[in-house]
Amino acid sequence: MVARMRNRPGKAHLGCLFSLFIVVAGVWVGINVVEVYWRYYRLQSYVKEQAGFAPVVEDQVIRRRLVAFSDTLGVPLGSRDWQIRRGGNPPQIVISAQYQDTVVIELLGVRKVFPVAFRPGTRAGL
Repeated sequence: MVARMRNRPGKAHLGCLFSLFIVVAGVWVGINVVEVYWRYYRLQSYVKEQAGFAPVVEDQVIRRRLVAFSDTLGVPLGSRDWQIRRGGNPPQIVISAQYQDTVVIELLGVRKVFPVAFRPGTRAGL
């Protein structure tokens, strides 16, 4: 025998609506967090790519490319923020920088700002 549901059609459980609210709030917050970290990972990948070109490209060209790419991402890194060093035994190049980004979370009229520090950089052989 099939048990009949006691709820009338069209009525939703309060628990279901609360769960749906929690999922939507998590996605809303997650989008802001993922955006900040996605920028960092794209920049980190580009730094590694430029380090691979180091044997045939001068430091000023690498620096100019890094500044241009960080500008397209909206990351506040100028030419003085990038450190490029060559040397060592065996020969290698070290590229590094440091910047701070913010994660902004707005939910139900409450706005929280969280600063996050990033250090894109790499080491590669020449």
